[in-house]
Amino acid sequence: EQHPQLLRYQPLNQIRHARNNERSRQRKRRLKRGWTQSELIDALMASAQRLGVPTPTSTSWKTLVSMYENGRRAVSPDHRPLFREAYEVTDEELGFEPAATSGAIAQGELLPTSDVAVNRTPMPVNSGMLNYLTSVLQQHAQAEPFVGPHFLLAPVSSQMPLVEQMCREAYGPLRQEVLRVGARYAEFLGWLYQDTGRVGEAMRWTRLAMEYAQELGDPMVIAYMLQRRGNIATETGHAGHGAGLALAALRYASELSPRVHAVILRQLAISKASLGEVAESERAIEQALVAADRGDDGDMAFYCTVSYVEMEAANCEVRLRRADKAVVTYERSLRHWPAVQERDRGLCLARLATANAILEDVEGSYRAAEQALGIARRTGSARILDELYRLQPRLARWRRLVEVSELNRQLDLTKTA
Repeated sequence: EQHPQLLRYQPLNQIRHARNNERSRQRKRRLKRGWTQSELIDALMASAQRLGVPTPTSTSWKTLVSMYENGRRAVSPDHRPLFREAYEVTDEELGFEPAATSGAIAQGELLPTSDVAVNRTPMPVNSGMLNYLTSVLQQHAQAEPFVGPHFLLAPVSSQMPLVEQMCREAYGPLRQEVLRVGARYAEFLGWLYQDTGRVGEAMRWTRLAMEYAQELGDPMVIAYMLQRRGNIATETGHAGHGAGLALAALRYASELSPRVHAVILRQLAISKASLGEVAESERAIEQALVAADRGDDGDMAFYCTVSYVEMEAANCEVRLRRADKAVVTYERSLRHWPAVQERDRGLCLARLATANAILEDVEGSYRAAEQALGIARRTGSARILDELYRLQPRLARWRRLVEVSELNRQLDLTKTA
């Protein structure tokens, strides 16, 4: 049993440990970039300009960076967004402790975290900051189908604390636009987590997006967030809930753009197919194809092209145990697949591999799976890998074939990576 006096000073040891951890990561992160302290300062000041927030002078930064890196002071909560923006990483990767603990470190106090004062200064918001965040999100969304979630989780996560603070504190004429940006950022982060297989985090951020959408009151955004929640519910085995959310989104049908309408109908079709409701699934897919054909690339659901809906139609066929029809649809869809949707092409190929395996077309299954695995490795998509893992038992009868054996070996390696 420890002496009471030792217990009393344990918080100080924890604070020192946190300070050393943060100091070590700060310096390592800068050196990893190959930056001098002056180059880091330039990056921090540029970050402040992009975010539209006040910044110390370069002379003050020189002192602050030195103190931050030698552990004499914890990085101020006000400066954390600038470090996240400059390095494009998360608080955790930078070694930042929770804000209250950092306050205790900065003051050299042994107070409980609840006793540390919290900065309640309202977040200054301007149109330049919103334009910057919107532009960055658009670039992330355009890159995501090529690179997948692996390389985007860190930069998007690093921007969320700023976005959340803006949504908590913004007021006046710009609040509506702040909520719109917040809803899109939270939904996109939820999608990235979903594609990496972290469903709990996916639902958490999608729920936050739904909260922002409801306050915003925009039917298009509300409907889109409802179908995203329905998609997660269906993929986790709750097709009834998924169908209900898609139907709730369709209450706004008259106010939706073509591709948002299409993506909701496609979600309804998948849920209905999972429930074995053939006629309703087919009807939803037919309507989704018409809507997708009327859409354009400027749509909120720009990715929901005719080829994308065809892939989901084939997915419905597999769920309805009609693999022969699924193969025909998958192959037709792949013949005119948009080049910008590489990650979804991998998902389509993985599903084609499964449909071919059901039909005992081992060669066709292997060819499609091999291509899908290559895309999964490049993009880090857990959804593609999950499809391929589910394929393995279907190919078990042919596991002694050289091609199937090699495919299993490669998939097993991804499980242990």
